[in-house]
Amino acid sequence: MKTIASSVLVVLAAAGAAEGQGLRPVGNPSVRVGGGVVLAQPIGAFADQVDLGYGLAGHAVWTPAPNGVFSLRLDGMFLVYGSETRRYQLLPLIDVDVTTRNQVAGLQIGPQLTVGKGVLRFYGYSQIGFSYFATTSSVEGSGNVQSFANTTNFDDVTLAASGGGGVLVRLGRGRTPVALDLGARYLHNGRVRYLREGSIAVDGNDVTISPIESQANLVVYQVGVSIGLR
Repeated sequence: MKTIASSVLVVLAAAGAAEGQGLRPVGNPSVRVGGGVVLAQPIGAFADQVDLGYGLAGHAVWTPAPNGVFSLRLDGMFLVYGSETRRYQLLPLIDVDVTTRNQVAGLQIGPQLTVGKGVLRFYGYSQIGFSYFATTSSVEGSGNVQSFANTTNFDDVTLAASGGGGVLVRLGRGRTPVALDLGARYLHNGRVRYLREGSIAVDGNDVTISPIESQANLVVYQVGVSIGLR
């Protein structure tokens, strides 16, 4: 928790310093929403266990003061960091595919500082929240694309802290201005229990689940859009 508090204080101090030095305000609409695709690179002990993850992320940014540089940012993310499919015979002449996915969902909130004017605007933020690790299995016919049954095999939740930044590239003006959003963040999940590919062993009707406990930190890269609302 000391790391989380320190990260928040750094951003708050930066915001105060920016205003004191007379940085030009952004002039954003009071609310921006957006989202995009993400690529997650595990680091440290997590990188020894899993490969790259991929998924989707969304955010909302509220600026309380007109033309202010200080905002409050809310982020949500869902990504998959591993999957495997097994085929079983359900009935004579009927086969089904059982797909097991390892997933992370998270929600974080915290202060954001945005500076710049014109085509390019730059932002940085620090957040606290949680990450939910889950491994689920779903069943579908071997020729189908939709599952008809699913279950959660294992899950765990942990406090999380993140810090990141990026650049907004203006694509359009008007009452709902649109910008290309390029960003990256460090997501600190701390120690958590999770499964990876191979953590579930199936031998006939016997199923063995072998969870791993370690740090599960990520560097997340995002490409998306941000839309201003007035």
